[in-house]
Amino acid sequence: MSSTALEKRFHIEGLNVAAKLWGDKSGLPVIALHGWLDNAASFDALASQLPHLQILAIDLLGHGLSDHKPLSGNYAIWDDLRCIVAVADQMGWHQFSVLGHSRGANIATLLSAALPNRVRHLICVDGLVPPPEDPTNFPVQMGQYLKDFSASKGSRGDKGHASFDAAVAARCKATPMVVEAAALIVARGSLQADNGRYYWRSDKRLKLASPVKLSLQQLQATIDAITAPAMMISAKQGLGQWLSTIPINIEKQFEVRELEGQHHCHMESQSTQMAAWIRDFLAVNTV
Repeated sequence: MSSTALEKRFHIEGLNVAAKLWGDKSGLPVIALHGWLDNAASFDALASQLPHLQILAIDLLGHGLSDHKPLSGNYAIWDDLRCIVAVADQMGWHQFSVLGHSRGANIATLLSAALPNRVRHLICVDGLVPPPEDPTNFPVQMGQYLKDFSASKGSRGDKGHASFDAAVAARCKATPMVVEAAALIVARGSLQADNGRYYWRSDKRLKLASPVKLSLQQLQATIDAITAPAMMISAKQGLGQWLSTIPINIEKQFEVRELEGQHHCHMESQSTQMAAWIRDFLAVNTV
C-alpha cells in the first residue's frame, strides 16, 4: 500500500484529463471530485490516510492540469458526468464509490442518482446539492448566462501574481484556509510564466453564470433516487452553515456527520477525524 500518488492521464472526448491515483491496487475503487476552482491536490491529506482504498482524484475539466473545454462548452455540473463515467470506464471500474467536496459533492450526488447501479458508496464533504432555484427564474438565469458568455469573449485575462506566495495569499483571501492547504492547490492550479508571474490554470469561464439551475423538486428527486449507502460530512464554519437551511429531506439516504472547521476541512487537521469516519462508514457498508 502506498501513500504516494501516481499521476494519471486520460483522453476523453478529445480532451486530456489529469488525475492523481493513491493506494492499494486491490482496494475499493473511489473517484474523488474536488470543489470549484480547486484541483486533485485538495485530496492529498485525506487520501494519504486511506491507503487501503484506491482513490482516483480527477482534475475536472477546466481545473488543475486538465484541458479547458472548447469555446462552445460550458461548465454546468451535469456536463462533468460524462467525463467521470468515461474515466471510470478507462480504469475498468464498472462499480466505484464517489467522494466529493463542495461542487464535487454536488456532482457526486447527481452521478449517484443518475447511475445507481454503478455507485457503491457516496461520501459528500461540505456539500450535497447546489442551492435550489425558483423555476420561474429560468428566463432570467438563462439570460444572465448568455450575457456572461458574451462578455467573457472580450474580457482581459488573469493579471497574475508577483510570486507563488502572493498567489497562495490570494487563494486564502478568496476562501479561508490554512496556508499549507492553499499552497497545495496553487502548486497544481497555477503556472509561472516567462515574466516570472504566476497565473491560474483554471478556465475563466468557470466563473460564468450557469445556464440552468435545478429546482427544489429536482433536487429532492435526485436525493430520493440514491440507493447507495451515503454519508455527508459538513463543516460548522463552512457550507454547513447553510446546508441545513435547504428544505430537502435526506434522512433516509444519508448518515450525517458534522465537525468544527472551515470549508476546506478535508485538507486541514480535521482530515484525521474525517478519514476515521470514512473508514468506519465503508467497513460497515461494504459487503
